[in-house]
Amino acid sequence: MTKMLGHVEYANDETEATELLTAYSESIGLPWGLIPQRKREASVRIATYEDKNNGLAAAKKTLDDDVAEQRRAERVAERTAEIQKQADSLVKAVGVKSNAGLLLDLCRHHYEQANYPNFTFGSGMTEAEYATFQGEWEEASELATQRYDQFTHLYSTKIQDKEALGKGQVGDTLATRGRQGNVFVTVLGAKFNAHIDIKGKKK
Repeated sequence: MTKMLGHVEYANDETEATELLTAYSESIGLPWGLIPQRKREASVRIATYEDKNNGLAAAKKTLDDDVAEQRRAERVAERTAEIQKQADSLVKAVGVKSNAGLLLDLCRHHYEQANYPNFTFGSGMTEAEYATFQGEWEEASELATQRYDQFTHLYSTKIQDKEALGKGQVGDTLATRGRQGNVFVTVLGAKFNAHIDIKGKKK
């Protein structure tokens, strides 16, 4: 029988902890024998050591986290395999070292990892650099339309003064935004929006 201290349940010893955790790991689809030995030993210690941060619930959570990590890795591998061929080809066609190619490669990475779709790209551009980049992005859009059905809706916006529009605050952070360009691409239905900070004063 397990023991209770306050609201925390602990295994009485390592043998009991191993039995309980083996049964639990099997129930969540993670065979105990496939868990690395060091992780198994750590989970058993957590289940038996009497501390407010330990106990059986905490030990089970380590197994839940392992399953979640394993499933995430599987999803990333699936998403990578799904997009890799077209992404590699498109980035190469656009130019691996061009800003458009770098951004496409970054969006591909964010798609694979299921990362947050809104982000800042690069360290900023002048108005002239952004205009050049818009031209590159338009060419990438034409290429994508002709050959790559996984990449759609590539377009960019005019430079906006976010602060003047009342959109200068970045969420709940202390960071602020000034003049920015916005660049969009949809990757297999996932829409990405890259913000590009514009350097210098408006011309």
